[in-house]
Amino acid sequence: MIRGSSKTFALSEERRTRQKAWLLGLVLYGLAAGGDFAYHLIDYLHTGDQAIDFSEVTVAFSAALFWPVDIVAVTLLARQ
Repeated sequence: MIRGSSKTFALSEERRTRQKAWLLGLVLYGLAAGGDFAYHLIDYLHTGDQAIDFSEVTVAFSAALFWPVDIVAVTLLARQ
């Protein structure tokens, strides 16, 4: 392959686009995780003793990491 050819440019542009898509996905996932974390902490404040324990922070953090599963679980538990 000749340096500077259009094929080389197209490959680098495709790689850059893919990296931007991954970055956008990670940012959106992080924003949703932060929102889920805040939701759990606020929920603990309203339903608990008006204080957040360390164990509640760890549970909220774990739920925030796996927020898609957490949303399904909260929905299923709310039905019961």
